Amino acid sequence: MTLNLQQMMLLFFLYAFLGWGCEVAFAACKEGRFVNRGFLNGPVCPIYGFGVVGVVLALRPVQDSLPLLYLGSVLLTSAIEFVTGWALEKLFHARWWDYSNMPLNIMGYVCVLFSMVWGVACMAIVKWVHPVFERSVVLMPNALCVALDALFGAVFVLDLCATVSAVRRLSDRLVKLTEAAGELHAISDEIGQHISDTTLSVREKVMEGSEAVQERREAAKLQLEARQAAIERWLAQQREAANARTEAIRVRFEGVRQRLNQVLEEKAFGHRRLLNAFPNLRSHSHQEAVDALRAFYEKHRVL
Repeated sequence: MTLNLQQMMLLFFLYAFLGWGCEVAFAACKEGRFVNRGFLNGPVCPIYGFGVVGVVLALRPVQDSLPLLYLGSVLLTSAIEFVTGWALEKLFHARWWDYSNMPLNIMGYVCVLFSMVWGVACMAIVKWVHPVFERSVVLMPNALCVALDALFGAVFVLDLCATVSAVRRLSDRLVKLTEAAGELHAISDEIGQHISDTTLSVREKVMEGSEAVQERREAAKLQLEARQAAIERWLAQQREAANARTEAIRVRFEGVRQRLNQVLEEKAFGHRRLLNAFPNLRSHSHQEAVDALRAFYEKHRVL
């Protein structure tokens, strides 16, 4: 049975929805709560639509041979997952899923064990599920297929644009968090350096005073008192300078802290959902910021 483009597009949206449902069911069993999985906000996972439609079209010639159908399903679904993961990482400089801690993984993009499971699932779809959907779609009027494709396609494009925009804003937010954290580290280093320099300077002055006392033990009392007074004046100047530096650092620290809190508390559409949907999200340059944002959401119970 040959399907036209409109019918294949409708099946694509159907399988994308069913894949999203499987992801949600898996997450519910694993975490005990609803998680809107997938890259998009809507109830679709396009990778499943591409995967199943690709398997159905590419493996139709071998669908009567279960070994070849299984092997082809494993290879094709693995290739689609690998390319999708690689492309998302190159586009957004972050790894959205990572199988690196799983055995038999391929560069962290693909887990062969999962691919073997998807191979079995695709076999079942091709042999028993897809024929039912195919007959149903064929029986539909072509005008209805076109109308549904137009509706689902418009929603899909809008969702994709909104998600890409959210990801870009998330990247900007992570940059701001990283910059604020860097300033906090710089202030911390400056405080540590100041304490170290002050300690060494005071030690040097004390040692000079001690040496002066030893050298001038027999000297006049007035000379010793003048030396002690000079040291006390120097210490007072150092205290005043230290207080001024401390206040300046406090003001800087407070400013950075407020900016950091402002970025964390920023109301941003889709960010918490993305962190929820991809618990293994790894940013190339801003992983500390990702962890901080995730911890903030968890602390305030908004994940």
